[in-house]
Amino acid sequence: MRFFDEIWECLNCYNLEQKFAKFNQIWDNFYDCKMDYDSQILPLSTPSYAKFCDVKSLKELKQKHSTQAFLHSIAHIEYSAIDIALDACYRFRNLPIEYYFDWLEVAKDEIYHFKMIANKMSELGVKYGDYAVHDGLFVALKQTQNSLINRMAVLPRYMEANGLDSNLFMMQKLISNGDKDGILEILKVIHKEEIDHVSKGDKWFKFACERDGVEHSNWIDIVRDYYPRAFEAKRALDVKHRLMAGFSQDEIDRMQKFQEN
Repeated sequence: MRFFDEIWECLNCYNLEQKFAKFNQIWDNFYDCKMDYDSQILPLSTPSYAKFCDVKSLKELKQKHSTQAFLHSIAHIEYSAIDIALDACYRFRNLPIEYYFDWLEVAKDEIYHFKMIANKMSELGVKYGDYAVHDGLFVALKQTQNSLINRMAVLPRYMEANGLDSNLFMMQKLISNGDKDGILEILKVIHKEEIDHVSKGDKWFKFACERDGVEHSNWIDIVRDYYPRAFEAKRALDVKHRLMAGFSQDEIDRMQKFQEN
């Protein structure tokens, strides 16, 4: 099995059953794979979900406020996260074997998260693809496809860490308002495992910085090169779990200062 070729096929597969079966095959045979570093690295073009979802830009997407739409938005994040982890494996070569195992492990978790949400959606009469979705995460993938430092800075360390904040807020809201649809326990599982995902992003961001002689303290500057208004939204940070995932207190303080302006 040629590892990168198989990952590329899995990344671009849009049939859910086939995609997850393909991933399981890669996972089960990981240590027997041939790390075909010499294979061509193909550029990202369109997300795999474009085959069955109505894709909009973030600005075009109209918010819906039903429980079904809420779950669909989470399902989209989790599905996107599967492809984010797979692309992290595919795109960056000649790294320690632990790097590829880490991102396969993340993809495995994200598939589990997606299936939990999909099952709950099915109970409520909807499926992934029934609502329009945004391409914001895929745009971030394309923008960072030529730099491991920037990929780790923007996707896990910025966007997924923002997800920790959002998830904590949603859980607190469900606890306060009631959880008649049984969503809270799913969010708890996702939140716990996302801490580890952010930690993996932190590890490989710092690895890439040290390898390339770049100061990892400039993480905020890297993010704001892509998103000039980053960190300015007034939101509660999940400080406890960001620190657990590798953030420094100085980074937390800098993020909070942006909110004060």
